[in-house]
Amino acid sequence: MMTMKRLMVSGMVICASASGANATAKLDSLQAVERMLESGQTVSVVMDLGLCSPASTETKPTRTRGGLRIDAYRETEDGTLAFADDHFTIGRDGKPIRQFLRYQVHADGSADFSMTIFSMPDIQQIGPTLQYKCALNHGMRFAASSG
Repeated sequence: MMTMKRLMVSGMVICASASGANATAKLDSLQAVERMLESGQTVSVVMDLGLCSPASTETKPTRTRGGLRIDAYRETEDGTLAFADDHFTIGRDGKPIRQFLRYQVHADGSADFSMTIFSMPDIQQIGPTLQYKCALNHGMRFAASSG
């Protein structure tokens, strides 16, 4: 009976150690995000545009959500953290497009997100650039994963 208890406890310790290897930490401040990026940790951004406000008359409210791992980033003198993503995908009309997504988090906690779409292969902009005003932890949140 004692051997079975030891085996169960050992199994729980192994499982706890394994789950700790891929732990995810919520990053609540711009300084925490920058610290993780600067130390080489994997940082992801999660967007919920339903919590953001359209920043131009061409931009309509949306419930779009998504996220990505930050690959390259830039910190500017005014304390802004900026990063971007671009990728090929298929538009609603079934034609190939390329999307450019731009993210900025400012020292005061405000954040901007924009999306510009180009047709392929002629690289002509499709529609206006969509722009949203968000805030850190409200529409734009961050997490770091270790392991």
